[in-house]
Amino acid sequence: MSKHRQAGFTLIEVMTALLIVALALPSLLVLINGQLQGAGYTRDKTQAYWIAEDQLTRLQLRQTLVENASLSQTETGTVQSNGAEWFWSITTEDTEVPGFKRLDIEVYLGQHRNNPLASLTGFMDD
Repeated sequence: MSKHRQAGFTLIEVMTALLIVALALPSLLVLINGQLQGAGYTRDKTQAYWIAEDQLTRLQLRQTLVENASLSQTETGTVQSNGAEWFWSITTEDTEVPGFKRLDIEVYLGQHRNNPLASLTGFMDD
């Protein structure tokens, strides 16, 4: 009498493999979710710096193109960009150098105005 052994996996082997996958998959999903959140934060921070640079450029152009343009002590506004509302504020201070002003620009995403995503400092002449 000859014995024929069939090739394949036993039920125990299949269940063990499924257990390993079931334990590893949630960890992988948590890792991927963390990476996506980090990429979103980097995207928002980059967008905030672009907005801050745009505001500084806007003020520089106004000083260049508008005769007798003056810098206000504070200036605020909002910008719609990439489907979100961004709030920016500019604070102007005198410096020790006569005729030069320091501009501090902060940009916030939406209503979260307690922690700016971008802070930019520039200097301009009167």
